[in-house]
Amino acid sequence: MLRNAQSSPSFLAKSNSPIRTLLIWSIAGIVISSVVVFLIAALASILGTDVILQWDHQIQRLFYLHSETRLQLFPFTSFITALGSFKISALAAIGFTLLFFLQRIPRFYLYGYALLGSFAIMWALNTGLKEIFQRSRPELEHLLVVHGYSFPSGHAMISMGFYGMLFVIWAIERQLRTSRPGIPILCGIIFVTLIGLSRIMLGVHYPSDVFTGFMAGLAWIICMIPGIRQRS
Repeated sequence: MLRNAQSSPSFLAKSNSPIRTLLIWSIAGIVISSVVVFLIAALASILGTDVILQWDHQIQRLFYLHSETRLQLFPFTSFITALGSFKISALAAIGFTLLFFLQRIPRFYLYGYALLGSFAIMWALNTGLKEIFQRSRPELEHLLVVHGYSFPSGHAMISMGFYGMLFVIWAIERQLRTSRPGIPILCGIIFVTLIGLSRIMLGVHYPSDVFTGFMAGLAWIICMIPGIRQRS
């Protein structure tokens, strides 16, 4: 009995080690994602506001829904952009996290924590960054009602950092079974890109907002991959 009691703490420490490692990578992800946004903002400051706006306007001319196309494409773009909203991404986070926990497999617990953390941290971090930079939204007709500041795009960050995590998990699981993660990666790129483009097409974000959101979310994903690839 005494020997069993003495061995329990070491067992608990061992079982909690993957969670601690995931937490460490999460902290690194927060820091690096923030640094990426500040570096892009610093580069934009060096290049000059006029240069960045010129690039933004050139891309907007290609993708913004002008009068002749907005009626045909608006149902599609509004549906795509809704997938990146707080409410729908929250439902996705809760649903997939519960699904992972129900598997009762150690690595799926890690997936669940990583996914739920990705949702919460991407939205919280984006909110804080927007308050710091306080960039106004484009002076275009917004085809949807939007609130808050523009830089960086929250939809871009959540699509890359949260939904991207889902596709990474799919790719890892597929690789474990078939060694061919190409389909999840391709689907993830298409899905994330469409959400980002929808924000430009609807006139609610500058392309530079979306690009920065993508880079911040990608930095988060890169940091989190070692945390969810642990073997328990």
